[in-house]
Amino acid sequence: MRRPKAEKIRPANDAVAGSVPPPVRAGVERGRADTRRRLLEAAAAELVAGDGALEIGDVARRAGVSVGLSYHYFGSKAGLIAAVVEDFYDRFDASVMAINPQPGVDWGRREQRRLQAMVAFHYAEPLSPIVLARLSREPEVAAEEARRLQAHIELAAQNIALAQKRGEIPASLDPHQLGAMILGGLRQAIGQALAQAVRPDQAGIAAQLWDFIAAMARFKIVPAE
Repeated sequence: MRRPKAEKIRPANDAVAGSVPPPVRAGVERGRADTRRRLLEAAAAELVAGDGALEIGDVARRAGVSVGLSYHYFGSKAGLIAAVVEDFYDRFDASVMAINPQPGVDWGRREQRRLQAMVAFHYAEPLSPIVLARLSREPEVAAEEARRLQAHIELAAQNIALAQKRGEIPASLDPHQLGAMILGGLRQAIGQALAQAVRPDQAGIAAQLWDFIAAMARFKIVPAE
């Protein structure tokens, strides 16, 4: 004769055994995000202090966590550095590339304002000299920079194509090629300015760079209709 199957005992709150209540799960996720953020900030500070060099142990001590936890989040020193660079470009995109700095004006005035924001970001950001000049030798960093540059060139090409439709930039210029030349030139010029013992005046370097962009794009003002 078969015995009846024993009925499973459910927790008093009728939750599935072993599950984590949503408030607890949310708290755990916030804790992980905070730890990751502390590690990124500590790594950025170590890179600046070490002129592009860091050790995982120093990052862990600065962040107040174990070395093992640092590896758990980023896998390796190169992975941590790549994550710092990714975070750097996330902030750069949010401040410069992903916004319309002056809606409702022509391409020239809008992009001049964007250029000023770009120069201001790099002058204010302690990591800029490190990212622009010292970290690209790391394969993970080079891959992240290549991905961002391609995305920036695509944005620039779309921007230029719109200006061409308005007659502000000659239609004979290839938007992607022009965008690549402008962005490559800006990166090199800003990196050079940041590397100087005495940095050039921020407004002055922005004005010089705008002359370069306007000449490259053969920009002309189109009268309003």
